[in-house]
Amino acid sequence: MSPAQAACGLTVLIVDDEPVNRLVLARMVELLGSRWIEAASGHEALEVLRDQAVDVVLMDIQMPRMNGIETVEQLRALPGPNREAPVVALTGDTTRHRREYLQLGFDHYANKPISLAAVQSMLAAKRQISTKPCLRAVG
Repeated sequence: MSPAQAACGLTVLIVDDEPVNRLVLARMVELLGSRWIEAASGHEALEVLRDQAVDVVLMDIQMPRMNGIETVEQLRALPGPNREAPVVALTGDTTRHRREYLQLGFDHYANKPISLAAVQSMLAAKRQISTKPCLRAVG
């Protein structure tokens, strides 16, 4: 199975207050054959998560008004299937360790700048446990 096939068919919510970061992540997700939705804030992310099912959330930690930690806390309290969606903490903060993010409710952690290989690995891991059929491949 190619890397693109391993990740294809997923719906990924990209949450970051920086438009360039959202664009870069969206292109990576597209290259891997997955669909993406974007949110520019924690509040926007929660609105999306109330209305649309997603497979994975890529969440920036340092955002104004509602940071990624506060957003994940509220997500875990929401009713519905997204409550259990895997959330990846994306941060340039090197003072916290991976286990701290896991204790805060995140499922994975990645340092910024994030690489295509890291996104591929996270999406492929989700794809392997998904029951959704993979309908398309990129490449």
